[in-house]
Amino acid sequence: MLLASCWSVSSNWYLMDSGYSIVPLQGEQFAVEVHLNQLKQLGGETGSAEFHRFVLERLKWHGICPAGWEPLPCVKDGSCVQHTSRSVTVAGRCTS
Repeated sequence: MLLASCWSVSSNWYLMDSGYSIVPLQGEQFAVEVHLNQLKQLGGETGSAEFHRFVLERLKWHGICPAGWEPLPCVKDGSCVQHTSRSVTVAGRCTS
């Protein structure tokens, strides 16, 4: 059980191993954390089409947001984008 929680899609271990992690928020909202090395491979911009496709593919792999996703409005002004020395986290929601 403990090992399973270490490798869940929302864990730090998963972020380090896979380059991303997904944390459910309320309702159809989530936060996706992307390792800076992975973000660099995607062009370095969270607003890019490459980043959007990357997140969409990962969400679908985990059965989240099968119809698609969009960043929350607060991403545009940066108030819900978190930067750390190892990653960037963007809040989003499923689209219908």
